[in-house]
Amino acid sequence: MYNPYENNHNNNLYDGQQNQSTDGQEVQSNYNATTNTSWENPAGQQNSYSSQDPNHTSWNGSYYHSAYHPGGAPQNGWDPNPRKEKKPMSKGKKIALKVVAGVLACCVISTGTLAGFTALVNQGVISINTTTNTEPLFVINKLDDSSSSATTTQVVSGDDLTPQEVAAKILPSVVCIQNYQISRQYNWGQGMETSDSDVSPAGEGSGIIATADGYIITNAHVVNGATSLKVVTYDGDTYEAELVGSDSITDLAVLKIDATGLTPAEFGSSSDLQVADEVMAVGNPGGMEFSSSVTMGYVSALNRVLTDESGMTMTYIQTDAAINPGNSGGALVNMKGQVVGINTAKIAATGYEGLGFAIPIDDAQPIISDLTAYGYVRDRAALGISGQYIDSITARFNGLPTGMYVAQITSSNVSDAGIQEGDVIMQIDGKDVTSTESITAVVTSKKPGDTVTLQVGRPSTGEILTMDVTLTQVTGN
Repeated sequence: MYNPYENNHNNNLYDGQQNQSTDGQEVQSNYNATTNTSWENPAGQQNSYSSQDPNHTSWNGSYYHSAYHPGGAPQNGWDPNPRKEKKPMSKGKKIALKVVAGVLACCVISTGTLAGFTALVNQGVISINTTTNTEPLFVINKLDDSSSSATTTQVVSGDDLTPQEVAAKILPSVVCIQNYQISRQYNWGQGMETSDSDVSPAGEGSGIIATADGYIITNAHVVNGATSLKVVTYDGDTYEAELVGSDSITDLAVLKIDATGLTPAEFGSSSDLQVADEVMAVGNPGGMEFSSSVTMGYVSALNRVLTDESGMTMTYIQTDAAINPGNSGGALVNMKGQVVGINTAKIAATGYEGLGFAIPIDDAQPIISDLTAYGYVRDRAALGISGQYIDSITARFNGLPTGMYVAQITSSNVSDAGIQEGDVIMQIDGKDVTSTESITAVVTSKKPGDTVTLQVGRPSTGEILTMDVTLTQVTGN
């Protein structure tokens, strides 16, 4: 039985996330309604973007998803530099221009947003997790490097193991996770009925033993929607499992079973990996039927940006080691038998073979530590809007200023500050908004409760306003 979550991530990574201020109350934000500049609306009409429902980018923490439908954007509205009236063009030319504009705008938005943000994380410009005081659940063993942190890593050396030795070392530390959910049955005349006996297996995945006393790491989508969870260890013992914490934004989760004397995995640093390093993927493809399977391969690429079916974009280790449905949550291991990644996805489309992915363990460690200590990821700020970036080409064709178009407000802090749906954020903390990363880089460098200053264009009136907004918190639960 394979894990249906592998190919159908039905859990929208943005649904159900909680935006709240650090003290549990919405904080009144300051609204400076002073008009800095006034623009005339050359069309003499309100911009019609506010009446649309464009696909948009959602800021619910460190990651987001953007989409754009060409041809669906309205025209008229904002034009700070109105041009002289020209002769009307033919219908065919108008259609052609709209298509070209849509395609160009789509390219600008889709190729420069998500990947750019992940690049900022990789370059150390911003961090997906600002927690610094949480005790790590496990220690990462790093190759001899004077820059390593003593609290989260320890320096190791030694020769590589044979594949047989690696398998013997890691297999006792990888488990099968069974997700049980309530199955609902419709009876004619009685409606939908459920009972305790209706709980049945909904999927199976893999997990990694992090501690001898029963803490287990896996993917959030493996445990999503579970009524109950069971863990089957390498020696065949079965345990009821408790969900300690789950983060849909990074697709990580921590479970706890009542056990002692387990064999925890040894963790290596994903930053020590190089392209063409040999690795082993360990897990349960197809569930218990093919449990404790190992496959060999190489590191095909590092820092590979990948967007999954739910729209989540992260940085992965790419490998050609076979990763199949049921492997999610399992271990990607180096040739010292150390876990360097958490297997999480495989592209199974026609023409793709040997294309598997794993979350780098260095990125996962602080998230896992927070999930263990608090059940959620602390200090992850959110602006509280959903929208899409308006580049210069899209702005010209739709009569808007360039910047971040506010399609939806998800925090009362934003509306309290005076921002309205249909506004365009042109600057944040004095910096021009030239892409989605402009906003994300500022927001992710702050904590919930911090304030950002926004310069906002209002196409409906032609005004430019300055407003202060208090950031909210997003937990990712």
